[in-house]
Amino acid sequence: MNCPDGFWCMQFKDWLNVAILVITAVAIVVGPIVAVQITLRFEEKREKRRRKYDTFHALMRTRRVTLSADHVTALNVIQTEFHDDDRVITAYKKYIDNLGGPALPPASSNEAIRHFLDERDDAFNEMMFEIGKHLGFALDKRELAKYSYAPQAWVNIEAEQNALRQFALELLQGTRAIPITPFQPSPSANKFPPPPSKQR
Repeated sequence: MNCPDGFWCMQFKDWLNVAILVITAVAIVVGPIVAVQITLRFEEKREKRRRKYDTFHALMRTRRVTLSADHVTALNVIQTEFHDDDRVITAYKKYIDNLGGPALPPASSNEAIRHFLDERDDAFNEMMFEIGKHLGFALDKRELAKYSYAPQAWVNIEAEQNALRQFALELLQGTRAIPITPFQPSPSANKFPPPPSKQR
């Protein structure tokens, strides 16, 4: 149909303008939605990485204070935070199996105790090495084992607190009595001089 000046006759430039209008309208509607989705994905990815760093830092801070709540909590979230790394999960399971394994008998030799503790430390350092590698840290397993510190006073305080808790529990359960010894103060401990004797 030939209608060069008709209303419904459209040339290529007209179709191009319509296409530009349609694309512009779609971009106005869809653009913000796509931008929000991209932002949310970026934030989610950044949050996941932040949680991994927090877990790693908590374990590094408490590697010589393994009974602390921060240490145990960080251990318990490794399965979820590092589920995408098989090497980390394998090292984690090996360390947890060591922690949950049978305890040494009370009469174990010093050599057996040292071997047991060395195996546990090796498993922990292997796990930390794999986590560090996942996060981009170039860690040395030997340095992980060597350069960590906890004051002996912390160890002593923890042992004393455990002993006090055990003593209190035994008292409350009626399996231990409170030891009582007679106490006689020394005369020299009196800060006042003795009273003068009466003369008759």
